[in-house]
Amino acid sequence: MRLAGPAILLLALGVGGCFGGAVGPELSPLAKHVRDLRDRGHRALGLGDVERAGATFEEARRLAESIDDRPGLAALLNDLGTIAGLKGDQSKAVQLHRRAVAVALELGDKRLTAAAISHLGQAAHLAGDATAALGHYQQALAFARELADRRGEAVVLNNVGLLQQARGELDQAEQSFQQALAINTDLRERRSMASNLSNLGSLMEARGRPAEARGRYEQALTLDKEVEDRAAIAADLANLGRLAEGANRLDEALGYYDRAYRGYRALNMTAKAADVLKRLIRVAKALGPDALAAEYEAELKALAAPPGKK
Repeated sequence: MRLAGPAILLLALGVGGCFGGAVGPELSPLAKHVRDLRDRGHRALGLGDVERAGATFEEARRLAESIDDRPGLAALLNDLGTIAGLKGDQSKAVQLHRRAVAVALELGDKRLTAAAISHLGQAAHLAGDATAALGHYQQALAFARELADRRGEAVVLNNVGLLQQARGELDQAEQSFQQALAINTDLRERRSMASNLSNLGSLMEARGRPAEARGRYEQALTLDKEVEDRAAIAADLANLGRLAEGANRLDEALGYYDRAYRGYRALNMTAKAADVLKRLIRVAKALGPDALAAEYEAELKALAAPPGKK
């Protein structure tokens, strides 16, 4: 997934906006500032700046607590749980999302509860607890349908599809991805459409249908460029490079991998940049001359060096 692995887990908050997107009463000036900070954090997250997003969400959380903004606090606990998950701390993510569920239930707010339960499913999903994740997703899906929340329904369907694919239930997974894509197409949610398409591409790869996979990845790349999702663009390019390499179209693979590497490097996504560099070295060695592989190896060495020695 763009968060962890080859497929794309969608977030209930942050990707595609708020789960439900309900319009509530007019906010006080400080509550508006909480919302503005959240929006700023989500913009940073959309640009791949996890550290800045986390700091902004934490500032908003402290402000929400200082004015006893309980709905804002529930949403921010989910945001901070997302950040913990992106940093690989799934235990902390689960803890934060459970706190969000408790606040939402205390408020009797079904939309907040649905969002928090969906997030809890995502944390369990990323932690590898498929049984718990599916249970949370089923609850969130029921809430979304009860509330006629199509955006939230699409998020959960996408993530259920990933679980189904991991269990080898490929027909069911394709159906879930297609249902999510249909909803997002109706809603013109281009960022989420791209995610659904990329997941369908991964599914087509698993089924040994590379031509269909390539078509899905190319569609995803087009949409990600339209919404300027830079991390997603790099991921799409890496997917296309992997397909080309698998088909022994090595010049094409080299081009895609190089573009993906430059994208990740520009975003300071060092781990992903290093992973793509390793693929570049492999392909460059297969193509020759050795000078190109040596150039990429030097870049990999520089990437791995301590900050003061780069």
